[in-house]
Amino acid sequence: MSTISHIWSPIEDLPENWSTLANTQVTSVMKAWQQQADHLRETDVYKDFLVRMRRQWAIETGILERLYTITDGATMTLIEKGFDAVFLSHEDTELPEPKVINLIRDQYNAIEGLLEFVLEDRNLGKSYLRQLHQVITAHQDTYDATDSLGHSFKAEMTRGDWKRLPNNVEGPGSVVFEFCPPEQVESELDRLIGMHEKHRAEGVSPEVEAAWLHHRFLLIHPFVDGNGRVARCIATLVLLRAGWFPLVITRSDRSTYLSALYEADKGNLGALVDFFSDIQRKAVRDAMSLSEEVIQETAAIQSVLDRAARKYAKRQQERAAEYEQAATLAGALTVLAHQRMEEIAADIKGVIRKEGKSYQSYARAAQTKENKSRWFMYQIASSAKEFGYFANTETYASWAVLDIDTDTRTRILVSFHGIGHDWNGVVVSTVMAFRFQTTEEGRTEPVDLKCLCTEPFEITFADEPVNIEQRFRKWLEAGLIAGLDYWQQSI
Repeated sequence: MSTISHIWSPIEDLPENWSTLANTQVTSVMKAWQQQADHLRETDVYKDFLVRMRRQWAIETGILERLYTITDGATMTLIEKGFDAVFLSHEDTELPEPKVINLIRDQYNAIEGLLEFVLEDRNLGKSYLRQLHQVITAHQDTYDATDSLGHSFKAEMTRGDWKRLPNNVEGPGSVVFEFCPPEQVESELDRLIGMHEKHRAEGVSPEVEAAWLHHRFLLIHPFVDGNGRVARCIATLVLLRAGWFPLVITRSDRSTYLSALYEADKGNLGALVDFFSDIQRKAVRDAMSLSEEVIQETAAIQSVLDRAARKYAKRQQERAAEYEQAATLAGALTVLAHQRMEEIAADIKGVIRKEGKSYQSYARAAQTKENKSRWFMYQIASSAKEFGYFANTETYASWAVLDIDTDTRTRILVSFHGIGHDWNGVVVSTVMAFRFQTTEEGRTEPVDLKCLCTEPFEITFADEPVNIEQRFRKWLEAGLIAGLDYWQQSI
C-alpha cells in the first residue's frame, strides 16, 4: 500500500515578510557587478562568456532531467566550440550523437527565447508556458511512465498540452508525492501567474521570486514531462529581467538542488533562495575574472586602446569613494577575524600547556598597503583557482592567521583580496589551512593546503556594515571550526 508523503493543496503565496528570505550577500554582489560591468558588456570576450554560459545551461538542464549523459570532457568541448555531433563520440554519450545534439539545441533555443521575451518586456502567461514546453521537447519523442500495475514503459510525448492524468511521483518504499490534479491545473496556473505579477509590482527580490516561482510551478507539475526544465526556464526569466545571469545548475549541484527543493516542500523556501544566490555569486566571480590576456588576444588594437582609456577615465569617476567603502569594510572584518583568532589562540594555549612542552599558539594580521599584506601569494592563488576566479592582491590585500605550533606546525589563514583584473569595489575572503614540513636541505615549506570554506565571502561597497558583520561572523566561525578539526587530525 502506498504512503503519501506530500498531499496536494493549492499553492501558497509568499509570506508578507518575504524580505527576510532575501539573500543580502547576492544582492550586494550583483549591485557591485552591474555598476562596473559597462566596460565589459560590449567586448567580444564578454559576449562569448555569455554564449558559453547559455550553452552550459542547455547541456546541463538535459543532464539533470536524465535525457542523456555526456562526459565532462565532451561537455567542455561543446561549451567552447558549439553544438556539433562531430565533437561527440560513442564513448561520450549513450544515445546517438545527432539525437543528443538535437535535444541540447532544444534547450538552447528555449533560453534564447527567454532573452527575446525579456527584451520585448512581455508578461508571463499560460500560452507562453505551453510554447516553452513545445520548444524544450521538440526532439523528445517519449518519456518514462508507469502504468496502473506499476510497470514502466515509454509513453508518447505530448508537447505543449496540459496533463490529462495524475502524474504523481512514487519513490522508494511506495512513498507518493502528489502534484496538482489535472482538473485544477489551469486554475492553479492562473493563480501562480497572478501572484507572480503582484510580486513584480511589489519589487520582490529576484532570488526570492525565482525560487518561489520555480518551486510552486513544480508543485503544479502541469505537463506529463519536462516540468523541471520549464521551471528552470521561468526562474531564469526572473533573473534575466533583473539583469542577472541564467540559472546554470550543473550535474555536480544535483544533490544540493534536490535537497533545497525538499526543504521547500516542507515550507522552508530559504534553502532554495540561498542555492540560487550561490549560483549567481559564482557567475559574478567568473565574469569578474575574465582575463585581460584573453581580451587582448581576441580584441582588435582599438578595443585594447579603448579599454585603456576607460581605465584612466574610471580613476576619475565618483565611484572611487564608493569602492573605498569595500576596502574599509574588508579592513574592519580583518580586525574582527584577528580578534576571534586571538581568542581561539588563548583557548588553545590552555589545552596544549598541559603537555609541558614548548607548544605555542598565536594570531597575527596585516592590513592592506602594509609591507607584509601580500604574503601567502601561492596559497591565495591556489584557493582562488579552486573557486574559479582570479585573486588580485594588487588592488586589495589583507589577512589574519592563527598559528598552532605543536609536534607539527599548522596555520589557518583568512585572506582578503580583490577579484578580477581591475579594482571593482569587491573584496573576496577565503579561509584555508596548511602545515609546514622541513626539507632535507633544512628549509621549511608549506604542504597539504586545504580550503576550509564551501564558498568565498564577498564584500562590496553596497553592503551595510551591520548586516555584513553578522554574515561574516557566521561564515568565519564555520571556517575556523573546520581549521581546528584540520589541526586536531595531526595530533
